[in-house]
Order: sequence, then C-alpha cells, then structure tokens
Amino acid sequence: MRLFVGIDLPDEIKQSILKFQAELKQLGVRGFWKAPDNFHMTLEFLGELDSKTLPLIRECLSSAGQDHSSFALTLGGLGAFPSFKRPHTLWTAVGGSIRELNQLQNEIHTLLTQKGFSLENRQFKPHITLASRPDLREIELGDHKTRKLGEFRVEGITLFASSVIRGKRTYTALSHKKLQ
Repeated sequence: MRLFVGIDLPDEIKQSILKFQAELKQLGVRGFWKAPDNFHMTLEFLGELDSKTLPLIRECLSSAGQDHSSFALTLGGLGAFPSFKRPHTLWTAVGGSIRELNQLQNEIHTLLTQKGFSLENRQFKPHITLASRPDLREIELGDHKTRKLGEFRVEGITLFASSVIRGKRTYTALSHKKLQ
C-alpha cells in the first residue's frame, strides 16, 4: 500500500480551491488538475508499505494527536515547485498557526522514525497542490499570486492510502485521529 499522513480539508475550503482552479484555467493555465476529493496537506509521505505496518502507524498518530490541540490555518496565494520559470507543481500556500503545524509534523516524523520507518529528510513546506506539470507560459498571474482562499481549523490528522483506480489517483482515508 502507498501511504501518507495528512490533513484533510473541510468541504468549504475544497470548494474555494476548486473555484481558484477554475479561475486559473480561465487565464489559460493548463496542467493535470487535482480533483477536489484529493485536496489535502501532506504531513509525511510513507511510501509503499505492507498493511501489517498500519497498527504501528496508527499508534504513532494517536500519540501525536494527544500532544496537540486544534489550530487555525489559512490558504492563499500561488507558488510553484521548483519555480514559476520551471514549474512541476502549482500550489497554494498555507499560513496561520505555522508554528503549531510544524510542531505537529515534526512530532509525527520523529515518532515514525523512532519506530523504524524510513522517511524523507527534506524540509517540510506546507502547501496544497493545485496541479501537476502546469503550463504557465505567457500567462500573467497578477493578483492570483496573493489571493486569499479561506481559513479553517485543523481538528485531526489522517492516514491515507494512495491508489490508482480506473486510471485516476484516489486517496482513501484509512484512519483519523482527532487532536486534543
């Protein structure tokens, strides 16, 4: 199973992101657009793992959830990895209680590492992916780079499975742990 830990988004935020995508499409931005059902924020990518690891992962998430209270985040603006000149991924930024978000992500990373999971060690950059392989040539993004999309409370963390069903990437929530 291909697994990752993330934050699911409320439906009203997903709708706001969907409208933002539509505006970008109207400007002529092309790419492989994320479906609203797949909007999320990845905290930790685990990769391909045997289903036997699920109880251990759930234990780590339960422990992390007990140590953190809910907090508010904002979404807005536009960014690209690695850059707007050579975009591979188009995303919207995450703001608000970043300190709390970083502490939660760091604790999840630490707990999973201590249990023997092999994880990436690159710096956490919170974002919500809008599109993969976007074509931004000759498009003036203007105010879209600073557009505010909304605010929401992070109430929990979710273990997701990523699979391809009928040619479409699908994320399925396997378990959810509420924050204190």
